[in-house]
Amino acid sequence: MKPLEAIPTLERPLYLLGFFSEERPYWGLSELARASGWPKATCLRSLRALEQHGLLVRDHDRYRLGTRLLHLGTLVKAAYPARQVALPLMQALRDATSQSVQWVVRDGLEGVYLEVVEARSRVRLYIAPGRRAPLYAGASTRLLLAFAPPTVREGVFQGERKRYTPATPVGLGPLQALLFETRKTGFAASFGELEPHSAELAAPVRGPEGEVVAALSLAGAEAHYRDPKTLSGYLHALSQSAREISQKLGFVGPWQADLEGFLRSLLAFEP
Repeated sequence: MKPLEAIPTLERPLYLLGFFSEERPYWGLSELARASGWPKATCLRSLRALEQHGLLVRDHDRYRLGTRLLHLGTLVKAAYPARQVALPLMQALRDATSQSVQWVVRDGLEGVYLEVVEARSRVRLYIAPGRRAPLYAGASTRLLLAFAPPTVREGVFQGERKRYTPATPVGLGPLQALLFETRKTGFAASFGELEPHSAELAAPVRGPEGEVVAALSLAGAEAHYRDPKTLSGYLHALSQSAREISQKLGFVGPWQADLEGFLRSLLAFEP
């Protein structure tokens, strides 16, 4: 919550827009006033401005995000040419593994699931495109943290870390150990860290200078990721796809991935 006087008048509608989320898609005027600590009249002026521009829609006495944001989301995706290069290979990876495939980029101290290619099986993990997650929780977001500048890691280490499930690594020691393992092997894995009974494997996508431009990940039900043979197959397919996408983006260096070492560390883990 920010004091009203700390936010310039022109920025107030955008600040209120930030309260809408996957967990809380609907807000009433009184609810927003309480959550923001602002007078109702101030909130109402901001809500009307957002509604006028199609960013919010009034549904009886509550507000929800407007369809104008769908158009803006399409423009955001178009602004990431690497995603266009990756999409056919992401679809091929989905078909080869029957798992959902994600393209995740870093935005500040969060990761954004910019593209999601859903699994075709009846039992699948649904992740909405545009979902945001903290960098410390989840395989793809934590991989981005592992290869982020030191100032980003310090921001996460010094900030508050919310526990989403009992498996969320909020302790500084365990989190640093996971980041070290990812930098050493080139992979990250998570089991039920953001959603119970879910699993995710992630590998880096590198640009021409070797920089990590995105995380490529597989996700599905945790039970599918506990069989050693299946897990090994997923990792090999994921690593090969990440390498091919990186090469298409201009990466020419050696592919540094200790797949067998990472697999051993995962199989040593007792759920």
